[in-house]
Amino acid sequence: MDERFKSTNTGRAALAGCESFVAAGMSKACACFRPAIFLSVLLLFQSGCQSVSMAPSRKREIHALVARYQEALNQKSADQLFSLLSDKISVDGMTDELSRAGLKAGMHWPPSAITNFQVLSTSKKDGLTSVKAAFYFSRSVLLMRFGIDDAMRIRTIDPVPLWKIPQAKAAKPFSVPFTETNGLMFVKAGVNGQTGFFLIDTGSSGLLLNKKYFQAEKMHGLPGFTSTVQGIKPVWGSATVRSFQWGELSAGEIRGQLHDFSVMETPAITPLLGAIGYEQLKTCSIRFDWRNKRISVRPATGRAQPEGSGGQPTAVIGFTHFLHAPALLAKFGNSTRRMIFDSGAQINLLPDLDGIETHFRKAEVVTRISDGGPIGKETALLGLVDEMKLGGLTYKNLPFAVFEVPYLAGHGILGSPIIQRSLVEIDYPKKTISIW
Repeated sequence: MDERFKSTNTGRAALAGCESFVAAGMSKACACFRPAIFLSVLLLFQSGCQSVSMAPSRKREIHALVARYQEALNQKSADQLFSLLSDKISVDGMTDELSRAGLKAGMHWPPSAITNFQVLSTSKKDGLTSVKAAFYFSRSVLLMRFGIDDAMRIRTIDPVPLWKIPQAKAAKPFSVPFTETNGLMFVKAGVNGQTGFFLIDTGSSGLLLNKKYFQAEKMHGLPGFTSTVQGIKPVWGSATVRSFQWGELSAGEIRGQLHDFSVMETPAITPLLGAIGYEQLKTCSIRFDWRNKRISVRPATGRAQPEGSGGQPTAVIGFTHFLHAPALLAKFGNSTRRMIFDSGAQINLLPDLDGIETHFRKAEVVTRISDGGPIGKETALLGLVDEMKLGGLTYKNLPFAVFEVPYLAGHGILGSPIIQRSLVEIDYPKKTISIW
């Protein structure tokens, strides 16, 4: 079984606040002396334009708190950092548990010491004091926004890009064949002039690169972590993607997080270069046609009904996001569960059988679980759910594994078996899933 859910493949948790400056391209701009001076002047100008009136004592407390945050990063001390946090925190919109795991996993970063910091602005928002701060390195700068409560504890941490991060865009609608291997969909795409296979993975936050074919960049590598069936694991490598091309979908100057795909790669999909995730798909709709082994992609401005759609969908289901993944409700008997739609999951998954025991028929127990790399020894129960209702549609005898993936906050996963039974389209801009 290959049941994976990569909650973040770069430092989306702002892992100690690192992602914003590299992802925004600061590694090049700030390597030069003059741009660094320009940025410093710009930040100084911002600091004088955005602050609200505040008592001097409160300003001193905020300054001291940010100074302790800098010291914790320089000392690489998770205990020191956690002492500055509120009881419940959110890093880049993530849950408390996942935020703390991400911060801890990212304590190996930054590779060089923060030399100075600057509080740029303060404001009141949602009952918190919002503080924008700049942290300076010898050749770079990163911006962070903190939400600080009345007890002078940090409750929220968010990276602030200095300019718009490049996004993948589709020039026009396109349709391509996919290769099916072990119930998963792989397409041909190119990275930095190298062509190979990529997993289509709505459960990944962005572009993953196979560490077998790509090397981590030591100087500008981003910290990161992956939430897998074996728990939170730090990921130490990333690489610059100068060019990415899949059909009419392209991007440049983005980053790819290195991942272990050793178990997933087979002769039919060699070389397996990586996986395409949310950051590459979020401006488009993507349609999975399992019967004809094709995937169709259209930009947000494309036609609502591409050719071969089969008419109006049987169901159109609105979704929200759990982190980056589409999340929707499914009903099992009298029990309603929140499920994540993950095209990179080989099997559906439930964290437990509470309230649905009578609807589950046990098939076997397995102890071989993988997220693409080495196989773990966790135990999962396999079986069939006699009936699941999704947006008014009824699915009979769906295969499910029963296993609680750490840090999914009780969510289940709908994976490839749903795509194999239906024509499915995810429209990311409209936040809908259509099923024929």
